[in-house]
Amino acid sequence: MNTDEVLHLENISKAYRLYNRQIERLKTLFLTPFTGKEYARIFWALRDINLSVRRGEVLGVIGVNGSGKSTLLQIMAGTLTPTTGRLERRGRLTALLELGAGFHPEFTGRENVYLSGVTLGISEQEMRHRFDEIVAFSGIEDFIDQPVKLYSSGMYVRLAFSIATCVDPEILVVDEALAVGDAGFVMKCMNRMRDLHEKGTAIVLVTHDVQTVRTLCDRAMWLSHGEMRMLGSPMEVTSQYVQMLWEAQTQSPTQIDNTSPLQADENGWVNLEGRSDLIRWGNGSMRIEAFRVKTRRGPTFIMENGELVEISLRLRALENIPAGANGAGINLRNLKGLEIITATTYDEGQTFPALQNGQVMEVSFRFENILAPGDYGLGINLENRAHSKPQYFDFVENAAFLKVISQKTIFSIAYPAIQVTIH
Repeated sequence: MNTDEVLHLENISKAYRLYNRQIERLKTLFLTPFTGKEYARIFWALRDINLSVRRGEVLGVIGVNGSGKSTLLQIMAGTLTPTTGRLERRGRLTALLELGAGFHPEFTGRENVYLSGVTLGISEQEMRHRFDEIVAFSGIEDFIDQPVKLYSSGMYVRLAFSIATCVDPEILVVDEALAVGDAGFVMKCMNRMRDLHEKGTAIVLVTHDVQTVRTLCDRAMWLSHGEMRMLGSPMEVTSQYVQMLWEAQTQSPTQIDNTSPLQADENGWVNLEGRSDLIRWGNGSMRIEAFRVKTRRGPTFIMENGELVEISLRLRALENIPAGANGAGINLRNLKGLEIITATTYDEGQTFPALQNGQVMEVSFRFENILAPGDYGLGINLENRAHSKPQYFDFVENAAFLKVISQKTIFSIAYPAIQVTIH
């Protein structure tokens, strides 16, 4: 390892044996040592990963479900042994992987704080010194002496994140699948990671949020089918990733009518629930149930340059949500993942009122279509803008693919209405 490296992975691979029937597992146990015959199917979750992470670097790891992201993090954290390859670590590593990992359910939160210290090789005296900070950051003071088996998933994450980040790690490994709970605490987590980054902590972050990679990370890695497909600048890697998602969805056999893979009701609303093809995340306090794209010709997925477009969202609150900097947003990206149009209710000076659990509301965005002819992905979201970085209740990538046409030739990626005067 170089002097500035804290993680070094060389030809890391991980294989699992899969059995179609239980009898094949028994045959492998009792017969394979004598016959040499293999009764299992070999599945490679990771293949030949070569990677170095430097001190103070934030590495974002992206990829669809099943691409090997969690396996990679577990190997980095030392909770999983690679089948082949070599891993070197320098310094204290803390990790947030699966929910409640490392916690004893019968122990109280207080006892699990000290148990985590033992796991990390930290003395009881040092953990006692850090205890008040850990509990204060977690915000679960009233429950710290209750068994963690009584904790909600959000309380688990609060305590686990507090422990992992309050012990001055040289390396922090985070699976964003743990990002449950209220938007305020998620913002605290992001700010804490920025503080650690500034102090020189290396951070490896798995996330589905392309914008998080672009704004927080120094480098990005794209995993696909267990292999490193791309490693480089966040903008370049995420653009290629978004383009792949686009192409995969537009070629999906679930496509409906001649313009989109979606089915709309008689009023043009497209239901989002139950769609397995979506890339979607958020804390789930509010959800987008349906959307509609409409022009003067009615609901459509084909828009003409220069015409007025209305994009509407139908949302439902899944818990009581107080009034605040809450709202909705849309974005339209081209094939390279570049956002050409982005709009939010917050930036237009409007926010949601207080919402009751189960309450349904609609939001509409109206604008002149400035897009050049081509195909565009529509992203939609519900967000909280109380802090410097938006936190999402619901974010849906590529909810639809829209086609733009034009009566005239356009050479730029956008063409707004322009008035020309020749004197």
